[in-house]
Amino acid sequence: MSGGGDIPQGKRRGCRLLLVLSALICFLLSVPLCSQTLIPASETETTGTLGNLHADQRVVQNGRWLIVREFNIDFAVKNAAVFCGELTTTNATEAHDLIDSKGQPVQFVENGKDLFLTLKSGRKIHARRLSSEKCPRA
Repeated sequence: MSGGGDIPQGKRRGCRLLLVLSALICFLLSVPLCSQTLIPASETETTGTLGNLHADQRVVQNGRWLIVREFNIDFAVKNAAVFCGELTTTNATEAHDLIDSKGQPVQFVENGKDLFLTLKSGRKIHARRLSSEKCPRA
């Protein structure tokens, strides 16, 4: 007598397959739920004014039909304290949205070395926080 009892070999294989598929579906459904928020839930959003912008642009790739520009933008967000950040991107729209927001109120979250900005237009920007010595001067 085999260790499987009265269950035929074909049904045992089908039960294992059903169990494996159920576990896979549960895993795939749980993955998107873990990574939905860009802004950490533990931090609170505060409002400040975007100022002291300093933008540089350089060409990082040049081909016959393609030119890629990299934008490096240093900025400061002022509320009760001053938070300085840096954004390096090749997305010209994102860079110009940040530059055009100078002097406007923005919502931001500080999380360690990261700054998460929400501009007035609704665009969300993830920037790197700078120390106060590297803060851009107006």
